[in-house]
Amino acid sequence: MRGANQTRFVIVRRLGLVGLALASVPLLCGTASAAREVDVVLQPAPLTAPAIAPGAPAQPPRQARPARPAPERPAAVPAGEPQDNDALSGSPGEFIEGETPVLPPALPSTAALRTTRDEEPTFADFAPAEPPAAAPEAAAAGDPEPPVAAAGPAASAEPSALPTPDPTSVALKELLAPTKGKAKDPLAVVATFYDRRGYTPLWLAGGRFTGSGRAVIHRLARADAYGLDPARYDLPPLDIGIAAPATPAALAEAEIALTRAALKFAADAQGGIMPPTALGDLVTARPTRPDPAQVLTGLAEASDKVAYLEGFNPPHPGFAALQRLLAELRDHTASTTTLTIPDGPSIKPGMSDERVPLLRRRLGLQPVEGEAALVYDEATVEAVKAFQQRATLEVDGVVGPQTLIGLNGGAEVTVADVLVNMERWRWLPRDMGELHVWVNIPEYRLRVMNGGRVSFETRVIVGTPKNQTPIFSDAIQYVDVNPYWNVPRSIAAKEMMPEILRDPGFFERRGLQVIYTGGPQEQIVDPRSIDWSQWNAETMPFRFRQPPGEANALGRVKFMFPNKHAVYLHDTPTRTLFNRSVRAFSHGCVRVDQPVAFADALLAGEEQLNGERIKRLIAGGENGSLPLRKHVPVHLTYFTVWVDEAGEVQKRPDIYGHDQTMKTGLGLGS
Repeated sequence: MRGANQTRFVIVRRLGLVGLALASVPLLCGTASAAREVDVVLQPAPLTAPAIAPGAPAQPPRQARPARPAPERPAAVPAGEPQDNDALSGSPGEFIEGETPVLPPALPSTAALRTTRDEEPTFADFAPAEPPAAAPEAAAAGDPEPPVAAAGPAASAEPSALPTPDPTSVALKELLAPTKGKAKDPLAVVATFYDRRGYTPLWLAGGRFTGSGRAVIHRLARADAYGLDPARYDLPPLDIGIAAPATPAALAEAEIALTRAALKFAADAQGGIMPPTALGDLVTARPTRPDPAQVLTGLAEASDKVAYLEGFNPPHPGFAALQRLLAELRDHTASTTTLTIPDGPSIKPGMSDERVPLLRRRLGLQPVEGEAALVYDEATVEAVKAFQQRATLEVDGVVGPQTLIGLNGGAEVTVADVLVNMERWRWLPRDMGELHVWVNIPEYRLRVMNGGRVSFETRVIVGTPKNQTPIFSDAIQYVDVNPYWNVPRSIAAKEMMPEILRDPGFFERRGLQVIYTGGPQEQIVDPRSIDWSQWNAETMPFRFRQPPGEANALGRVKFMFPNKHAVYLHDTPTRTLFNRSVRAFSHGCVRVDQPVAFADALLAGEEQLNGERIKRLIAGGENGSLPLRKHVPVHLTYFTVWVDEAGEVQKRPDIYGHDQTMKTGLGLGS
């Protein structure tokens, strides 16, 4: 029998857990009066496995521990002595007389348990082992865990299988790889884009188009809403892979087709379909087209790919207004009727006319009762003047033929009219400048736009149909006060030379100087000393100019934006022409009414320049140039149809025939 003070180990089961208790007292069996000491090893209760959440990785089994020698069998309890009820209960994990308990492999060996008091075991010795952490990438991808190696000698791990390539990606690579890097191949940019993304499709997933892909196909099929022809975009079938599986090659072709269609739409929406030069050498607008590589990158990053593509349309309110007008013209369900004022003599202030009540209704005025109902009174006159101002008509309050046409909705506006004007919006810069000058040639109108609002507007005179004002954008760099007029050679040769040959006093009468350009320095010569019949008008060594003064063709001030057409904005001594409703009289330059007031609005961003300073310089009579600290964009445009600030649709005559040329070129009819 061992000493009574030997350390004993007792396994205790409490709340389903295994507890280990160390005792320094004898283990007693039997009655209190006949107790005797026994030395036993208790078999613990089976460990209860922790609950595992559905889908969680299984716990790997513990490795079996080495077998240990069987412990001594304890002495038998004499027959007839009282016995411990717990010992006889036969409950799991508890001592039964006459049996040799054996610790399960998951527990530490008995030798490990028989320690000193300073090396007490903890609950961690009995806890189930933690599973090995899965590799983050494998867990994220949902890959199965690699098999756990069996206990014993190290086993070689089997290599994991390589992922199966996506068949559509493989087909994409086969179609595009041969074109990659070939600058002249239209697919080169597309090939480079897909190569950088590992030939992962942009529009397809699971053998069919994604929601974004279907939305883009649907939108491009209705590109006419933006004034574009849907037939220009070779779209793949929307339902590919839905009714029946499609081959990888067919899917790859559909993917490429939609990418190319999206690229073409972006280019058309931003830069237009028809090149401006198709209208002639005087139309030198330079529309910008998006970089295809940047378009593809933007598509890949955009969460809303339809909105991204729509953004290539002109961002200007004028374009959006025409787009809405286009939808209205195509909506044949509109049942609104237009109030029409009958033709007749001009209605002047103070006159009585049976059409006055209709005129008031058209202008939104309250009706007048009694005999005064037919009188063209002051309130109605002021309303007419406001309409004439908005419609850029002569503001005189007289309801004449032009005003009547405007009040009745103007000339009929067709879908083709709107489409060609939408196309011309695409020729303009996307950023026209916070402060900029806008000239609309068919309207004979100039506006200064500042922060999206009209800060100044006035009438202008533009070129004749024979000497058209060019269409382009530039920037005003300086103001020339009391300018010289350097006669363009084309005007000197074509218009002046025939008169010079007939009239020796031509130069004196027109106030022109002749400058000899054939020597080392230019010099003024007497025109009467020259035999003009000996010179070719195109190659003569002379140029003509008009000095500053009241009769100068440029007036007292001009606004310069050097350009290949040699046109600019300027004053004019012939001011009576501004009273005409049709004002196409110049050789191509734009003559400005109220030039000093225009200068004031133009120079709003300048610190030392304004209209008052220009007036003082004009009064001094000397020629001088005033450079602008910040150049101001100027846009010479050609719009025959637009929607004004009051929501009224405006239409003007196609004075240069550009509308008809574009309708023919775009296949729009009339």
